[in-house]
Formats: sequence, structure tokens, C-alpha cells
Amino acid sequence: MTIAPGTPDHSTTLTRGAATLFASGVFSQFLGVLTLVVTARLLTPTDFGIIAYFIIAAAFLEIVQRAVSMILIRQPEITDDHLNTVFTMQVLLGIFSALLIWASAPLMTFFGLAELTSLIPPLCFIAIATSIKSTRFPLLERDLRFGFIAGEETTSRIAYTLMAISLTWIWRDYWAIVVASVITQVIRVIWSFSVAPMRPRLTLRCWHDCIDVSSWSLGAQITQFLINNMPQIVIGSMLGLADAGIFRVGYRLVVLFTSQIIGPLERVVYPSLANTSRTQGSSREAFERANAILLGIIVPASVGMALVANHLIVVVAGYQWLAAAQVIWVLAPLKAIETLQANVRSASYVEGSTKRLFLRNTILLIATTALTVLGSNYGFTGAILGSGAASLFAIGLALIMAKDFGTGGFLAPILMAWRTFASTFAMLLAVLFVSSAYGSGDAVGWAYETAEDLPLLRIRFSVKVLVGVFVYVGTHLLLWRLAGKPKGFESLALELAAKLKRKLSKAA
Repeated sequence: MTIAPGTPDHSTTLTRGAATLFASGVFSQFLGVLTLVVTARLLTPTDFGIIAYFIIAAAFLEIVQRAVSMILIRQPEITDDHLNTVFTMQVLLGIFSALLIWASAPLMTFFGLAELTSLIPPLCFIAIATSIKSTRFPLLERDLRFGFIAGEETTSRIAYTLMAISLTWIWRDYWAIVVASVITQVIRVIWSFSVAPMRPRLTLRCWHDCIDVSSWSLGAQITQFLINNMPQIVIGSMLGLADAGIFRVGYRLVVLFTSQIIGPLERVVYPSLANTSRTQGSSREAFERANAILLGIIVPASVGMALVANHLIVVVAGYQWLAAAQVIWVLAPLKAIETLQANVRSASYVEGSTKRLFLRNTILLIATTALTVLGSNYGFTGAILGSGAASLFAIGLALIMAKDFGTGGFLAPILMAWRTFASTFAMLLAVLFVSSAYGSGDAVGWAYETAEDLPLLRIRFSVKVLVGVFVYVGTHLLLWRLAGKPKGFESLALELAAKLKRKLSKAA
């Protein structure tokens, strides 16, 4: 049986899909912040250090499995043999991963992380669980039916939040997060079969079609994942689990407003670029538009977060985590621009240039490791600066590769979003002006030391956020009008707002 891809109106479907997954992503990040607010007050930095390694390992297993299933999104025609071959590859990879994890205990002890050996059994279970998801589920993404994807993300996130908070409140131990993560993976498997049922059969009949693309795709996915998590791994092994826990809290807040938000959007970008490539033969315009959309959302959120980092850390995690603010100061603005990599990855998968993407990621992984290790020799602050230098290197490589997928030069992806950067700069000046109205940093107590100061902190935090949002949106719309209302991020945002208003009017 051949499953033919649908051919809905691309622009409408992309807009609807982006809105659906972005809304799901925002809701998920709200739950993520809620989870962090509670667990940071109940667990120690060492607990968070252990949790960081566990989350990295569990996410790695899921990334590897997704890399295998991505062949189903790009494949022109899908048969039952393709579905069963990919399922078999997932199972074999899951078993191999579980065996590898089980044999890793001596390595953990060698790096001075013997506390992590207790995580081996749950990680082995997760390795198997992630391997038995329905391979029909990626076809929903392939056909741009993103509601089911959003449903999976929302359902699993709600379940994780409820379990993580409840168990942490009861146990006051990192095992609460471990158990919540294990149960969440089981829920994901059940969801995949409930919305995309299939009766899997073990076969490798179409292994050649899958290996040709999946081998390089898998390598690219693995190296990209290691790039994102190498600073955390290096800090834990060189500076200790407590510093790793502090870095985890700061970096968690950074990725909440960068990669965690673009994750759902990237799941729209890749299949939509693939759809455009199949139906229209070119995806350059979609690639450039996606760059403008991502930067328009991520850059102001990240810079704004850096402006209120101290406030954010105290309000969200508590005074004991204040050292994590420097992670946000350095990494948030850089990670915002670094999100250009998301579209570069998607375009590379569409064009089948995964080998080049793998080589690029390998170079970046080496640079990230070297710079973070070098920085870690100078303590926690040095490690953060080393990670920031690696992020700058990544931005340069992303701009080099973006030249091949767009129509402009080296700086085209940034210059195309000039209104975003100008509006963000205006927001920066406005928030700094509001801050100066409070007096010097010492006078107003940026690092509020007593609980009695918290109400005042919340007021100042709220004022800065509201001023930043108002100035950014207002400046963006003004520049857009002065530029002649070109088609771009602003027009898309207004289009989505108009559609939402019409739906609300009908509902009323």
C-alpha cells in the first residue's frame, strides 16, 4: 500500500501549523517554568547537576530515534515496508543504546561522576521505550497535520509537570524528575499509536532507502545535540555537579526562550520546506521568510530576558540560584541569533546535503569542546565565556551555510530582519532608561537579599517587561509602515491576529 502525501494550500497550512505548534510551545514553556519554580526551591544544585546529565542522556536517545524516522518525511512515496523497516531500525538502535548505557558504569566512575551510575536502569528503559513509537506518527508531520504533534507535546508536558512537581514535593530528591521522565516517555508511545495506529512487523526490506539518508542525518543530529549540551557535560566533569546544577538552571531559562520555542516551529519549517520543494521545486523564499519569523520572535525575547536576568532568577528559582544570572547575560542574546541554525538544518535535510551538515557540526563540536574546556580552567565564569565564544563561532558557520539556501550574501539573514534588530535595540535603551530611574544597581539591590524585598522586585520586573514589550512592538510596526508594509514577520503576525479575532468573534 502506498501512502500519498497530501497537497493542501502551502501558505495557509504553514501559517496554521506555525500558530498551532507555537501556541503549544508557549504553553509547554509556561509549564516548564512552573516546574522549575517549584523544583528549584526543593532540590539542591547537586540534585540539578545529576538531573542535567539524566535529561541530556534521555533527550539524546529521543534525538537519535527521531533522526531515523526523519527519512519518512523526505521520502517521495511511503510503503508499509518503509514503515516496518524504520520501526525495525528503531528497535535495533534502542537495544544497542540500552546495552551501551549498561556498559558505561566504569566510564562514569573514571570521570568522577560515580553518582550517575544509579541512573543506568531508568535510562535503559527509556532507550527501549523511545524505540517502539509508531512510525506512522511522522507521516502526520509530513502531511503538515500539526495538531496531532501539538497534542502529543501538550499532553506529555502536562503529565510531566504534574508528576515532577508532586513527586518532588513528596521525595525532595532528584528521583522525582527521573520517574516523571520515564512515565512521560510511556505516554508518548501510547499517544503515537493512538493517533497513528499500526501493526508493526520486523523487517529490513527497505534498509537501503533508509540508510542512504539516515546515516548522515543521524550523524548530523548526534553532533548537533552534543554541541548544545557539551558545555553542561564539561562543567560537570571539570567543576563538579553543583556548578553543573547552577549552569543547568541558567541555561534552562535560556533555552526556554530560544531552542525550546523554535523546536515546535522547526517541526513546521522542515516538512513545509520539503513540501514546497516537492510541489514547487524551490524552497528559497520559504527559507528566507522562516528566518525572519524566527528572529522576530526569539531575538527580543532573549535580549529582554538578559535585561531582567537577576530579577528572573530570583522570582523563578530563588536567591540561592543568583549565580545562574551570568549564564543568561552571556548566552541568551547569542543563542537567539544562533537559532538561524534551525532553518539551515531544515534546508539541508530537504536538499539531502546531510553529509555537509554533519561535517559542519563536527567542526563546531570540536570548537565548542575546546573553548568550554579552556574556559573551565578559569572557573565557572570562564566556562560561560567559553560557551559564549563557541556560540559566536556557530553563528558564523550558520551564516556561511545560509548563503547556499537564500538569495543574499553572508549577512543576508540578519539584514533581512533589520527591523527586528532595530526594534530590539530601541527596547534595550528603553529598559535601561527605566532601570536608571531606580538609581544605581547597589542602591536598588539588584540581588535582593531578603524575602521582604520580593514584592518590590516583582513590581520592577513587571514594569521592565511591559515597557520592553510596548517599545518593541510599537517600534516594529512603525518601521514596517515607514518601509511600505512589506511582506514579512509583521504581516504574518497581523494575519494570525486577524484570524484569531475572527475565530473568537464566531465563538462568541
